[in-house]
Amino acid sequence: MRERIRPYFAWLVFPVVAGGLLLAADEGLDRGYGPLTVVFVLQAMAAGIVAACEWIFPYTSSWHRSRGDIGADAGHSIVSAILVPEVLKPFIHAGGVALALWLAGQGGGGLWPAGWALGWQLALALVVGELGQYMFHRLGHETELIWRVHSVHHSAPRLYWLNAGRFHPVDFLLFFVGWYFPLIALGCPQDVIALFALFTAIHGLFQHANVEVRLGPLNWIFSMAELHRWHHSRTLEECNTNYGNTLIVWDIVFGTRFLPADREPPVDIGIATMPDFPPGYFAQLLVPLRWRKVVEESA
Repeated sequence: MRERIRPYFAWLVFPVVAGGLLLAADEGLDRGYGPLTVVFVLQAMAAGIVAACEWIFPYTSSWHRSRGDIGADAGHSIVSAILVPEVLKPFIHAGGVALALWLAGQGGGGLWPAGWALGWQLALALVVGELGQYMFHRLGHETELIWRVHSVHHSAPRLYWLNAGRFHPVDFLLFFVGWYFPLIALGCPQDVIALFALFTAIHGLFQHANVEVRLGPLNWIFSMAELHRWHHSRTLEECNTNYGNTLIVWDIVFGTRFLPADREPPVDIGIATMPDFPPGYFAQLLVPLRWRKVVEESA
């Protein structure tokens, strides 16, 4: 019975869960619940759903086995995905508002199309926010200085829901600025930013999850697991592709989308030249500061 259901599950799980939680978020915002409360509660629900799905319909059973990575992934998720944004928000908001006021003065009004339907505003927010993230992500692969922090994410020996938050705090800082500063500067409404934050979080969980997910033609829109697993390949030419966090649109524009039809993504992932990357959380925090030594020790 499970194998008969598997194909339907693979095609439906992401749109059903993401769509359902976005509708719940819209309802919660309409009822007056605070955006932070809505995003936190529904993001926690998404994590629980994805974690359960990994055991029902896993992409590969080999990724169920812990590689001593749970502690590091939990530490990164708490610090980078929860604490760092809370520290950064006041500064990004202040800078974004200042720029928004200046832009409004130059153009005679707000630049964000607040009159659009909520769904279209969310779509625009994803396209705009993804550009900054794409730029920082690609720089993280093409410049050694930023690779020092981004390498932490690629050191993951397997993909599962918790390493969606496996980012060095400096790495996440760059992504966070790339996502939110342009939106605030353009005057994007708070409710749209809340839906943006929720959808990117849900997408990130599925993107890294050990779950059978298929999107077919939608892989030309979303940077989902079928694409992102190639991004974690040990082969450099395959790894330096698919930089989009949520959308694949900028990869299409700049020619970095990669999804071969003749084979499946590798299960053996990580950094080929650094197989003994420091596994502990605090050791990974120090990687950028002792980079040369880490390269020598982990080679």
